[in-house]
This record gives sequence, C-alpha cells and structure tokens, in this order.
Amino acid sequence: MSEEQFNEAQEGRRRLLTHLTGILVCEDGAEPVRFLIADRGDRLVLPMPVDLAECDQWSLAAPTELEPAIEFSLESTEPDGYTLREPTLDEADRWMAYHGQIPPKSSLVVLSSGFARYRDDNGQTRVIDDPLTPNPIRRYVPVLCKALRGNELELSDACARLTGVRPESPAIVGIDEWGVHVRAAFDVLRLEFREPATDHDSAWRKAWELLDG
Repeated sequence: MSEEQFNEAQEGRRRLLTHLTGILVCEDGAEPVRFLIADRGDRLVLPMPVDLAECDQWSLAAPTELEPAIEFSLESTEPDGYTLREPTLDEADRWMAYHGQIPPKSSLVVLSSGFARYRDDNGQTRVIDDPLTPNPIRRYVPVLCKALRGNELELSDACARLTGVRPESPAIVGIDEWGVHVRAAFDVLRLEFREPATDHDSAWRKAWELLDG
C-alpha cells in the first residue's frame, strides 16, 4: 500500500468513526440505521430491517444520503452472498451499549465492505478498497474504558466544550485511535483527538487531555 493509499484509508476510517448513523439503501428501499465498526475490523454491525433483508447488496451513506461524509458498499460476509450472519455476542453487546434496543422488525447482522468513497477537502472523489480496518488499540479498550469511568463531571464538561451538548450521565463506551465515543441519553457523542493514538499510553494520555480541557 502506497503512502497516499494509506492516508486515504485512514481518512475514510476517521470519517466513518465520526458518524454512527446513516441511511442503508438497496433496491427494495432505504432505512435509517445506527451502526458501528467491529473492533476487529472487516465488518459493520447494524440492525437489518426485515424489508431490506432480501437484498444481496446494500450501500450505506453516513450520516445522510443527500450529503454523505462517506459512502460504503456492503454485502453479506457469507460465501453464498445471501445469508446474513449474526454478530458475535460481544459485538451484539457492544452495539447495544452504544445504541440501546434493536429497532422493531430488525435483527442485528454483520456486513462487509468492498469499497468506500468520499470527497476530500478539495472536492475530489476518493475511493478506498477494503476500507474496514481493525482498531489498532482494540485490546486496550476495555481497560481504558473502565479506568475512565467515574469521571462524569469532567466527561460532561468535555462533551459541552467539544460538542455543545452537556449530557447528565455520560459514559465512555468506546475508544479508538481517532477519539472517544460517549453514550448520552439519546445519542452517542464523538470526542476526537487532534492526532491519532498509536498505543495504550498515547490513547490514555489523549483521553485525559480531552477530559482536562
């Protein structure tokens, strides 16, 4: 992978991590969905509406279809291309920690992506092959989230400062190299690092920098 391709893949991942809601589209229609990237990479976890489950290909525009920050092609992870695989128990628990209850007439599935596209700051369309990459600090996430719990006041202040929203009982539900996801009452807020974290120590330091302001 060239340096340019690597930078494009990184930018695509950052854009997707920024948005956890999007529009799932296929030939049978379109539905809003809440999703997340599996920490292991290579797939998205999302609730599949029963009305769209019979398709064999989908696209996901995040956060909206009209002005997406990024668009993904999606397909089944199963060899037959039609069967939809359920997430692992850990992936399902993580989705519900982020988003709450599964919507009616939907079931959680995992889908893979062959490519994504977005417009860069110069208005040029960029295409990324195999865009779903692993969270490089995924093995530290449970420890980091646990260590940062109990700082609700600092976390609420950080949310207000960085997003304009002050949640009453915020909770850190995920950390990746580009930032922190915070569950609020009705949404998941994103607090971004200025530069990506590369390991446990840098993720710890950057998370505390967000809390300390």
